[in-house]
Amino acid sequence: MERLLNQRYQFIKTLGSNQLGQTHLVGDTHLPGHPRCVIKQLKLPGNNPKTLEFSLILLNKKAEALKSLGAHPQIPKLLDYFEESQSFYLVEEFVIGTCLRKQLESQPQWSETQVVSLLEEVLQILAFVHSRGLIHRSIQPSNLIRRKSDDRLVLTGFGIFKEIGAQVMRSQQQLLQAQRNGSVVYVSPEQDQGQAHFNSDLYSLGMIGIQLLSGQSLLELSTLRGKANHDWCDGVKANPELIRILNKMVAPDTKERYQLATSVLEDLSSLQPGKVTGHLVRSETPPLVPQGQPPEETVSYEEATPVTPLNSWQAKRYLLPLMVALGSLILLVIALGSSRLSLSGLGNQGRLREAQGYVEEGNLEEALESYSQTIAKQPQKGEAYYHRGLIHQDMENLEAALEDFTQAILLESHLSQSYYQRGNIRFELGDRQGAIADYTEVIELDPSFVPAYVNRGSVLSDLGDDKEAILDYTEALELEPTLGAAYLNRCLSWSNVGDQDRAIADCTQAINLEPTDGFAYQNRGLARRKKQDFQGAIEDYNIAIRLDPEDPVPYHNRGLTRLDLGDAQGAIADFTRAIERKPDFALAYYDRGLAYMKQKQADKAISDLEKTAQLCSSMGRVGCYEDATYQLDQLPSTGNVTP
Repeated sequence: MERLLNQRYQFIKTLGSNQLGQTHLVGDTHLPGHPRCVIKQLKLPGNNPKTLEFSLILLNKKAEALKSLGAHPQIPKLLDYFEESQSFYLVEEFVIGTCLRKQLESQPQWSETQVVSLLEEVLQILAFVHSRGLIHRSIQPSNLIRRKSDDRLVLTGFGIFKEIGAQVMRSQQQLLQAQRNGSVVYVSPEQDQGQAHFNSDLYSLGMIGIQLLSGQSLLELSTLRGKANHDWCDGVKANPELIRILNKMVAPDTKERYQLATSVLEDLSSLQPGKVTGHLVRSETPPLVPQGQPPEETVSYEEATPVTPLNSWQAKRYLLPLMVALGSLILLVIALGSSRLSLSGLGNQGRLREAQGYVEEGNLEEALESYSQTIAKQPQKGEAYYHRGLIHQDMENLEAALEDFTQAILLESHLSQSYYQRGNIRFELGDRQGAIADYTEVIELDPSFVPAYVNRGSVLSDLGDDKEAILDYTEALELEPTLGAAYLNRCLSWSNVGDQDRAIADCTQAINLEPTDGFAYQNRGLARRKKQDFQGAIEDYNIAIRLDPEDPVPYHNRGLTRLDLGDAQGAIADFTRAIERKPDFALAYYDRGLAYMKQKQADKAISDLEKTAQLCSSMGRVGCYEDATYQLDQLPSTGNVTP
């Protein structure tokens, strides 16, 4: 391979190949020292343009989902992905270490302690993966690497290509033939038929555990595959409880198998009293964007205001992300919540009624424990997963909630509600495409589910597709003509596409429906300001301030409008009021600093811009920090600004 892949990656050697494609070790020529990375190739179909187009859409979507997994320290980062020469490529971080398959060559049988340690380490990684709504699909010794730098296991080889291969290959049989090698013993019966579940990964890991504990060869293991055969443990000296756990992990029937990685971890923890296991690595989760944080590309900003949940929809909560910035008018805010469904149809199922009673009392910890006990006794109780997910959601345990809603979906419990809540969480975790997919599932299951249209529109707007967002809001309003939130969201999307008259009309309709909703006045003010109706905008901000004098945002926006009118002193007073109500309001410091510059009060301008740089740096907003330092450079003396 003489040429550079993607005009960047220099071929070093081939690491493996099959009918689906090849895996190469390459050097990244765009970085100093040409660091090594791994490129995985999938050959794309060339005989059907529609199949090719579909495959590329699917591959790009899956690659974006895989990016989020790089937040975990034991999963290689996805560095890049691209299409070239009738192939699709994934570029991953190269991990230096020894794969488990190599270890097995020199040590085919492990001690019980070693096996339990490996199971726990991999299960904690899988709990993270599954909480993101992804299935690995290729758990096998060659994809577990003991990293040289810290001796920790790293999980590689995510089966994105195997998942999509059935749609790319000419037939399912061709795909299965491509997978027929020594790794087939680790593939669960249902995955072999193209129906992978989350606990398909648990089956694969269970087979590895049996292999390590028993020392059996791949040929011997193949006789166990897909059978409720426990003969492997004959002569094996190990804790009977560990053997029971492994047998449950590899149960041929998915319903008899463990459903969750965390459930296996809980059982394993009982083997070593006092040892805490099963906790997700939450510190590696990307932080949520703070409300009011500035976009990185702009120099001057205008704030829009969040929309509150609607009282008229007490059985549902709306995700209303709206983002507005000066020049593009984009607002992002979430009013995320959960849906409380009646448990009156549960009959005499006392524990579920007890749990709901705790919820009504506000005792979420006790409710969580009750649902967990129900799940432990009845792991197929999808309703318990759904309601436990709602509690995790309320307690802001987002990964755990995602896992529970996913399990409820697998068990076909509260399907439309489970997809809806999972969509809300995926959005909050930054998985926009996953959120859209879930809201779309809700709409297909129940075309009259109004919140799904509103939320899908909000995500589309967040992605910059306001035209499609308007269609969703319009559909919601056709189903529920008095839905103020849909008018308010559509108001902002109309403004984003430059139609301020329609934006003002929609915000006015939202005001007519909720005359005391200060948010609607604020957002109408934004549209009026963009239309150069500065006096009308100030009137709207004045009403918003009277409705909520402690909200800093309308003061900030009124200050910007006063600057438009040439009233720098009035603007400074408004920015100061905003800062008094929100001392870490970076935008208010920034705009007050600019106002001081207009007034030629350099010392005060420097102080405000240095404060902006400090706040933006602490929030990790590079563009905001650079804007502040750029303005400081225009002043005669800037002092020392450090990130």
